[in-house]
This record gives sequence, C-alpha cells and structure tokens, in this order.
Amino acid sequence: MNIMREKEPTILGIDTSCDETSIAISVGRRVLSSIRATQVEIHREWGGVVPMIAKRAHEENIQGVYEEVLKKAKVSIQDVDYVAVTKGPGLAIDLEVGITFAKELCRKYDKPLIAVNHMEGHLLSSLTLNSKGVGLVANEELEDLFPALGLLMSGKHTEIIYVEGFGQYRKLGLTLDDAAGEAFDKVGRMLDFGYPGGPVVSEFAKRGKVGVIPLPIPLERSKDLNFSYSGLKTAVLYKIKEFKEKDIPQKEWVYDLCRSFVNSIERSVVIKLEMAIEKYPEVKSVFVGGGVFSSEYILRSIGKIVKYRGLRYLYPKGDYRSDNAGMICIAGYYSVQRGEVITTLAEIENVDRDPRLSL
Repeated sequence: MNIMREKEPTILGIDTSCDETSIAISVGRRVLSSIRATQVEIHREWGGVVPMIAKRAHEENIQGVYEEVLKKAKVSIQDVDYVAVTKGPGLAIDLEVGITFAKELCRKYDKPLIAVNHMEGHLLSSLTLNSKGVGLVANEELEDLFPALGLLMSGKHTEIIYVEGFGQYRKLGLTLDDAAGEAFDKVGRMLDFGYPGGPVVSEFAKRGKVGVIPLPIPLERSKDLNFSYSGLKTAVLYKIKEFKEKDIPQKEWVYDLCRSFVNSIERSVVIKLEMAIEKYPEVKSVFVGGGVFSSEYILRSIGKIVKYRGLRYLYPKGDYRSDNAGMICIAGYYSVQRGEVITTLAEIENVDRDPRLSL
C-alpha cells in the first residue's frame, strides 16, 4: 500500500463507539462532510444504551451513512488515502461494527488503516476546520500551542492530560468512579427526565437559582488532580428523597437542584484545572473536549479561568463536542504525520477493539 505524504491526505473516519453511527471525510484538518445516525429514540424506552441493540442499529445504518458522507463530500472511495476507525474506548460489540467495516474497505480498495484512540479524538476535536479551512487554529499557530493541558469530560471519562505535543500525552488526573457525563445522565434518570437525561439537567439548570439547595463539591480539598462524582450523585438522590417525603411538588425545586448540581460539577473541575495550571506554569493552552461541554455554562466558566491565566482556550464547536467521526479524522491526520499507519493486510486483520483503551 502506498502512503500519501506529498499532499494533505484524504481520510475517511468511522466511529461506532457507543450509540452514534458516524462517518466523516476530511482533507488534512478540513472536514468536508460528517454524518451521524443517532440512536436516541431506540434507546429511550430502555432508559440508556443497550449494547446489543446499539450494535444492530450500527449494522443497519453504517452502509447508508458511508454512502451519504461520500456523496456530500463529493469524493469517491478511490480518492481516500486512509481509513481511520475508533479502536477504543467504548462498548466492545459496538466498536466491532466500525472496525469490521473499516477492514472491509481496506481489503476491497487497498487502503491503509489508522486505529484511533477515541479520547485523542476528543482531545484534538477543537482543531477541526470546516470545508473552507476556517477554524480556531491556523497551521502556523500550531507550534505555539504546546505544552498544553487537556481536559476531557465525556460519558465515561473525566481526565486532565499533560500534552507535550501530538501523540505525547501524560495523564495527570482521572475518574475514580462516576465520570461527569455519567453523573449528568444518572441525575437525569433520578428526575425522570428520560434518556438522555444529561442535556435536560443542563437546560433546567439555566432556570434555577444559585445556592438555594447546597450540594458538596467533589474532592474539593484533595491535593491530587483526580475526579469523583459518585458522592455528588448520592447527595442529589438524598435531596430528591427529602423533597418527596415532604410532598413538595417537583416543579418547586427541580430547577434549583439542577443548578446546584451543575455548579458542583463546574466548581470541582475549575478547582482541579487551576491546580494543574499552577503546577505546570509552562503550559501555553488548554484543550477541552467531550459531550459534557455541551453545557455552555461549564464551557464558559472554564474559559474564563483559562483566559484569566493568559492561556489559549481551545474548545470544539457544535456537533464536535459529542461523539463524531470528524474528530476521528483529525486524530487520524496526526497519526499519519507520526507514521502510525497500518499498511499490510496481515496487520490490518490483527487490529482488534480495545474497549478500555486509555490515552
């Protein structure tokens, strides 16, 4: 297989890590098209993602998404230089669907494969450019971003990463139990918001008052950079039970409770991020990524801290905050630059899912 190096590579990215069947096409950092087939309605009646049901939906959707993304990008599979696919972390049987599809494309069309870490995709998601090449960071500015800190907040991961450069990552703090995204969704279920409950919690929080219902700030006094949200989740549960035992209508407290919950998440993250910035004064920027940053309140709050410290703030736009294949293309692009490409069919066949993969 020939590896393209003299021009910006065209990459087809695939992500089936959870409940979104997503495929994108990029040229360099420019995302020409990105399509997602969501499974929210399928899983809503179960109150969460059922891996086997998600797998079947991925299998039903992936060919159609693939054809649509090529059509929208106005390219053919022959124009693609690399196929990038999420290897992990994620739901094992769902990851398998994307990996199997990617292998089939590589075999049929003689394409090299890039096995991408989903969390690196979230970390680098702010570097995506639109089809016209517009984005937060121009190519000439990239060398001025490092060293950096990365803050990842997704369904299963809340982490702080030291980023020396592309592919050079060191984990400084991680989730000890429930991640922030899990806590959002579990609180949503406690409040009977359905699935996914996290976005509803964020919306209700906008209508609540600060400080009306006190909740703990997780690991507020710990000296490390780790995160833990199981205790906060339990505190919310006890508050809900207290209100129900007193027969207080939910409409009288639900907005304030959601506001206090989001504030506790925000404060815990800000405390840890400030500790990291003080501990590593050489950092020049902060990258954030993951679905929790769909909360504009948390996004802006962290932004204020980063900018106050005089650092560059890099956050993904819109759809690139949640799981998507555009970020897989971007991570794949930097894998190509590092030479981390699988070129032989034997090596491609040996690529396997890694549901517990970490940066």
